[in-house]
Parts: sequence; structure tokens; C-alpha cells
Amino acid sequence: MSILAFNKNAPIFALVRAAIPGLAFCALVGILINQVDRMVDSPYLDGLLIALVAGIAIKNLYPSSTWHHAGSKFTGKTLLEFAVMILGASVFAPDIVQSGFGLFALVITGVAGSMAIAYLVGHKILGLNRKLAALVGVGNSICGNSAVAVMAPAIGARPSDVGAAIGISAILGASQILLLQLLVPIFGLSDYHYGILAGMAVYAVAQVYAASAVVSETSASVAVVVKLGRVLLLTPVVIATQMFQKRLARNNAIDGAPDVGYTTQRQRAKAYLYVPWFLIGFIIFSGIRSVGIIDEAMGLQARDISKLLFTIAMVGIGLSVDLRSIVSVGPRVALTIVVILTFMITLSIVGGSFLHAT
Repeated sequence: MSILAFNKNAPIFALVRAAIPGLAFCALVGILINQVDRMVDSPYLDGLLIALVAGIAIKNLYPSSTWHHAGSKFTGKTLLEFAVMILGASVFAPDIVQSGFGLFALVITGVAGSMAIAYLVGHKILGLNRKLAALVGVGNSICGNSAVAVMAPAIGARPSDVGAAIGISAILGASQILLLQLLVPIFGLSDYHYGILAGMAVYAVAQVYAASAVVSETSASVAVVVKLGRVLLLTPVVIATQMFQKRLARNNAIDGAPDVGYTTQRQRAKAYLYVPWFLIGFIIFSGIRSVGIIDEAMGLQARDISKLLFTIAMVGIGLSVDLRSIVSVGPRVALTIVVILTFMITLSIVGGSFLHAT
């Protein structure tokens, strides 16, 4: 038997061959959506959301199709994780630190409070599963769809959880562009104060700019800085959430309800201490960007590449989502988001009144 024949019959070759159709399809659709998103550049249309919806539509229109399974699974996990790592090269920590301790303390309070609300209201009161509650929390407390995409592989969330968190959050987030500015005359907010409010409460980066720029450029500048402060907390929040989830899983196993993958005490300990490779990469790239080895232009290029990979990955995730699973949790997810937004808006109005433009 020749070496070539041996390689063709090897399991890895079979896996690659099985993944090609789904991978190629996800790449084609994702690249097309990404290009359209760049051309349109509308705060109301997000490429990640459109890619997810496209994948969900195909999955539910042709539920018995299996040709894409291997490739969509790869894009929805491995490619997604790689995109997370690359995203770190766009995070420049000094921009956030120099904006002032008081403002950053407000951001930390908002993010921590929102994650707590997602767990207590979403999971404990409304009965969402812990992973879905975590996705809803991180998406609405940090940076929208990208944060959900980062958190999902770290905690092993299901595609249906990702679909519910992104789909419903994006719809409610888009409404803030129109409605949030109405609070300016009601509470007599200055441009600086409104920038804090928009940066704290609005879902995604593009929406933050759109919701704040309609008031003034000062509001937009402040809002973007506040939003970047939320983004800076992404890695510690993901790692803390992962540790929290695994501690709960470990406790459940000890109480007699073992979770899959926690079969021995040694395995539980290893899982508890494990930090995913892509989050380590995210931290390293962010550090390299923050010390100036990666300049601003390269950071922006890395962000664009990351968003393209995220878009492709969202198609793959959508191809694994049963629409019925989203509909069943929709009202509870929406209510959890409303509570989080109410907390963020209240905190911004009250806490922002003690902060002044520098």
C-alpha cells in the first residue's frame, strides 16, 4: 500500500473531506454577508445577526439535510474560537485607563450588576438554563453579539442558546437607537452625561455610536470610550463565568447529579482550572496591542478579520439551531434583557450625575 493510499484512508482525511461541503457553504455565505454589511454600514443591520438568521432559516427549511453537519460544526466551534483570539489585537487598554477611575468604576459596577441580574432573574426566577442566562448577561453588559460569540465556546453553550441570546438581544438593542435619546429632555442630561448613558446601556458598538451621535459628537466620543471600557472587561468576565459554571457543575456532581464530563474528582479539578486556548490568545494579543507592538492600523485590520470569521461562524451556528428552541425561551429572555437595560439606564443616570467632563 502506498503512502498516498494510506493517507486517503486515514480518519483525518475522512473528517476533512466530510467537513468541506459545510465549511465551504458557511464561508461563501459568511463572506457575502460580511461584504454587504460593510457596504450598507447600518446600525440597524448587523452582519452577525444576519448570518445567524440565514443559517437558522436554512436549517429549519431543510431540517433533514445532513451534508453540512461536519463543516458547520467546525465553523461554529473551532473557527469561532480562532476569531475570538484574533479579536484581542484590537483592544487597546490605555485608551480606557486614561478616561478616569470614576468612569471605569461605573463600567465595572454595570457589568458586574448585569451579570448578576442575568443569573438571578434569568436563571433563578425565570428558569433559563445557566448558560443561556450567561450569554444574555455578557451580550447586554459588554459588547453585544461579539461577546456572546466569545462566551459561548468558553462555557459550552448550545447553538440554540446562542441563537436566542443574539436574536432577541439584537432586536431590543436596535430599538434603543431611537428611544434612548428621549431620556435627554426628561432627565435634563448634558451631552457628556448622555454619552455615559449610551455607552453603558446600548447593545453593540455600532449601535452605541448611532444612539449617541444623534445628540452630539461629544456624546458620541464619551459613549465610545465607555463602550470600550465594557469591552476591556470581556476576558475577565468570560473566565470568571467559566469558573463559576464549572464550580456549579462540580457541586451538582457531588450532590448526586453528575454533569457530562465530570466523572472523577481529578477531572473536575482539571476542568475547573482550565482556561481555553483562545482566551489565552486573546489576552496575549491584547497585551501586544496595548504596548504598541501591534499598531492601531493593524489592530483595525485584526478586528475586520475577526468580524469576518465571526460572521462565517454564525452561519455554522445557525445551521444547528432548531427554531422551536428559541421561541420557547423568547419571552423569558426578553424580560431578562429588559431588567438588565433598566438597571444599566438607572445606574448611568444616577452614577453619571457624579461624573464630570475632563
